[in-house]
Amino acid sequence: MRVTLASSDLTNGHSKPYRGDVLDGIDLIHIHQLIARYGWAIDDRDWDGFAELFAPDATIDYVGGTGRVQREGRDAIVEWFRAGEEQHPPAHHVTNIVVDETADPAGRVDVRSKFIAPFTRDAQVPKRLYGGDYHDVVVKTPDGWRFTHKHCLPRWQLAVQIDESAPDHRLTY
Repeated sequence: MRVTLASSDLTNGHSKPYRGDVLDGIDLIHIHQLIARYGWAIDDRDWDGFAELFAPDATIDYVGGTGRVQREGRDAIVEWFRAGEEQHPPAHHVTNIVVDETADPAGRVDVRSKFIAPFTRDAQVPKRLYGGDYHDVVVKTPDGWRFTHKHCLPRWQLAVQIDESAPDHRLTY
C-alpha cells in the first residue's frame, strides 16, 4: 500500500507539499529497523546477522582516524568488520534518522542519520565519544530492506580526562 500525502498551507508557503506517491509508513519503519539492526549486530558481534543487512553487491566508504576504507561486496564488508572486532566501541547509537520519503519505493532510497559511539573498552585509550554522519542508500529486496551503500563520516570526538582521585562510583565509563 502506498500513501499519497498533500500538506495544507499552514506555514505561509514555507512547507514543501508531497505530490504523488511516497514511501508508506511500514517501509519507513522497516528502514528505521534496518538502521537499528546495524548497531545491534555490531555490538553483539553477530556477523551472520550483520551480513543479512547488506545486499550482495553493497559497498561501504568509511572515513576514520586511521584513514579511509572502501569495500565492495557483502563478504568483504563483513570480513573487514570482523577483523576489526577488538577496535569496535561497545555500543553504536544512531539517531536523527531522515529517510527520503519521496523516493521511489522500487528504487534506491537515501537515508541520513547521526551516530554516537563511546570508546570505553580497557584497550581504548583515550576514552572518548566519537560521532558523525551516516549517509546510506537502501533498496527493497524480496528479503526486505538492505543497504547497498553505507558512508560513515566522522564529525567530532570528545576525549575523556579521567580523574583518578574521584570515588569509584563517579567513574561511570
